[in-house]
Amino acid sequence: MRVAIVLPTYFERDLDFIGGGDRYAYRLANELRAHCDITFVSFGPRHSETETGGMRHVVVRAYGRDHENPIPALGFFASERFDLIHVFQVRSMVTTVLSVLARLRRTPIAVTDLGGGGPSLMYRARLYNLIQRFILISDFSRRILPESVWPRSAVVLGGIDLDRFQYDPRPRKRQVILVSRIMPHKGQNYLIEAAGSDIPIVIAGRIKDERYYEYLQNMARGKQVTFLTDASDDEILELYRTSAITVAASVYRDVWGKEWPQSELLGLTMLESMAVGTPVVCTDVGAMPEYVVDGVTGYVVPPNDPKQLRDRIDRLLDDKASAIEVGRAGSAHVQQFSWDQVATGVAAEYGRVLHPAR
Repeated sequence: MRVAIVLPTYFERDLDFIGGGDRYAYRLANELRAHCDITFVSFGPRHSETETGGMRHVVVRAYGRDHENPIPALGFFASERFDLIHVFQVRSMVTTVLSVLARLRRTPIAVTDLGGGGPSLMYRARLYNLIQRFILISDFSRRILPESVWPRSAVVLGGIDLDRFQYDPRPRKRQVILVSRIMPHKGQNYLIEAAGSDIPIVIAGRIKDERYYEYLQNMARGKQVTFLTDASDDEILELYRTSAITVAASVYRDVWGKEWPQSELLGLTMLESMAVGTPVVCTDVGAMPEYVVDGVTGYVVPPNDPKQLRDRIDRLLDDKASAIEVGRAGSAHVQQFSWDQVATGVAAEYGRVLHPAR
């Protein structure tokens, strides 16, 4: 079975993943090699073909340089035949173009929504009706799709690298971390407000919105706030291992009133933190409550509510024995979300598309 895994992201040179969605698609592509012949497709200024991590990697030339919503050239997709094309992101020009091309060439197409993308005709022209299968990462990501496609959708929860993110029993610093890109809907401002001047916090992630970053810096004056805007993967892992709590404070409506209805289709930082045994506090936003068991593996609080966020942080900081118990429970809970299990589930969905009668 020849499958193209298509990530509608534009990279100027090498693959330089910024968000968890890009990493998800790439890691899944690697794991699926145990089940089928995979070609990983991304976009850039010129066509090229290389081997990346033992996997065939094709860069398709794109028009414009929109990182999250490139406009693809059609040469590669018109010349190569695949048994199935699996595209990531619903709202993208790549998905729009491939949904039509795949129908013309009678090639089945599956789509996974990661919450990104940009302007396209997918909804306006109802091109989602051309998609044979939606393979989704959470029940929340299914609920925000048109109801007409729900019968053609399946949810495969996960995944996480359990070899890399292993339980760590070391004592933790009295420190709270938030790992995400610096963007208004990630709600970093609510953690800064909740922490006040007495709780050290670290906000780790690349700057996506300069205006919001400046706003956060102004909020952080006189407080124990550290910004790590270029932390490596190894540095992030060490933060998980040594910090007392990981917070995800995402919101549907940000501090300036803008709506983000697709916020947190997965919440990967919660999985990574729980895996190493660090308790988590997340907001009741998107798919995060599907992964965090409130009161068992962490706490779930309302969004835009620094008082309740502070209350749960205090509970974990003030009761170390309880925090250790919650951390152990979280690590045990996420063992079901390994990449091997995710790839097996996704490959099974491919089989349902290609052999519907079986």
